[in-house]
Amino acid sequence: MRDREPRIVTSADDDPWQSAQQERALATLWPLLGRHIAFHRRLVDLTANVKAALLLSQSIYWTRHGRDIAQTGGWFLKTTEQWQMETGLSAREQSAAREVLRELAILNEQRVGIPARLHFRLCVDELGTLLSDGIGRPSVRLDWADGAAVAELLGPSLAYHRRLAGIGGGVHAGLLLSRALHLTRLRVRRQLREWIGSSADMWTEQIGLTRYEQEIARRNLAHAGVWEEVRIGTPRRLFARIRLDCLLALLAGDESANANRMVLPYSPECGIATINIRQKGETSMRDSHIHVSTKMPIQFRQYRPYSFDKTANLHIQGSTRGLVQQPPTRETIADEGRSQRRGGDLILPESLLPEERAAALLLLKPCAQQAQALLDELSARMQARAVHTSPLAYLRGMVRRALTGEFVPELGQRVAAARRRHGEELILRQQHEAEQQRIAAEHATPERQARLASRRAEMRQIADAMQAGRPPEKRS
Repeated sequence: MRDREPRIVTSADDDPWQSAQQERALATLWPLLGRHIAFHRRLVDLTANVKAALLLSQSIYWTRHGRDIAQTGGWFLKTTEQWQMETGLSAREQSAAREVLRELAILNEQRVGIPARLHFRLCVDELGTLLSDGIGRPSVRLDWADGAAVAELLGPSLAYHRRLAGIGGGVHAGLLLSRALHLTRLRVRRQLREWIGSSADMWTEQIGLTRYEQEIARRNLAHAGVWEEVRIGTPRRLFARIRLDCLLALLAGDESANANRMVLPYSPECGIATINIRQKGETSMRDSHIHVSTKMPIQFRQYRPYSFDKTANLHIQGSTRGLVQQPPTRETIADEGRSQRRGGDLILPESLLPEERAAALLLLKPCAQQAQALLDELSARMQARAVHTSPLAYLRGMVRRALTGEFVPELGQRVAAARRRHGEELILRQQHEAEQQRIAAEHATPERQARLASRRAEMRQIADAMQAGRPPEKRS
């Protein structure tokens, strides 16, 4: 008997609840991703290597927007740890990518200082010539400060979220998931279902991955439980979607919750599997040996100018400026039936955006007993302008310390004390208002009104008698 094929509905009008649920999931998920970097697809054609193109994309950003670049002659300092923090490339992958760029004569390296630290300089003229030849444009000296000219030369950019590389076990999977997440968001905004076309040619055209690289990336994402595929139609077409609930669980650090929801490629929930399990006698050489890291990405450090050898700390403000993907609107995120500054019984910082509040509550689930202390500490740090990263990245670091028993409240105690004083003042004010209401209620009783009327009549009689020159009448 032939299995019934899954039906993919192209419009979500028949299920508005599911569409709203997807919008809420995406709105909660987006702040957890943190900052993204711009990945230029055209650089893959230039380097014939996705990882080299990613390293080159970030080098272009630092060359154009880094501090003191003009004073240092275009040289900037990046440690291996900083490259990995920004791009997700391992030390070996960085070495291979730099070798590709050196062979193209578009990246210079030198060690400077004591101890010696590796500095980089992008050969902008050679890069401009290669890009101009690639698009059939006359080679002229390009002003890299001219944003419009640089955008025309580099072509469209894609948003790459470094955190997704940790979920997929590598840069290829992170890039594939970043692009698929962007396409999913567009479809949900247009009231379409989250299934997207997933042919190999489409992914190659959009992000530059080869078929083999796509296969490994999809397999890793499927085993992580965030990727689902089906083949339907005649001729058979491949569709894919992201399991937003599992992705949210992984980004929030709730791996135990995700383990119960993980969908393997051969699960009935996945429809017809396209990533088949290896059969007996088949080789395992094509299996990926990249495992999903259980460690969260290292927090971005406080800002320091990075053009000198003391700058092992990364400058988070120097991330890609132009947003490739627009942030979600507050109207699609705000829950009309709940307060905007509360998360249940928790008091959240007032400066958090609505989508950041939902993401913060997810991050706080593993340490519910210390949740309010963590929020107080975050609020105090934000008021003191000590949070140089995104608030969620700062909160994520405090949650990790709380889970290991290393979190000690400091500035947050002032916030908690101020909230207690405010609560006590509120109670006193409520008691005073209640007393005023009680007195007003007593004055409004009929007996009280009758006594007041009798007293006023007596006073009028006394006043009339005094005006007439006769003594007032004594009441019996």
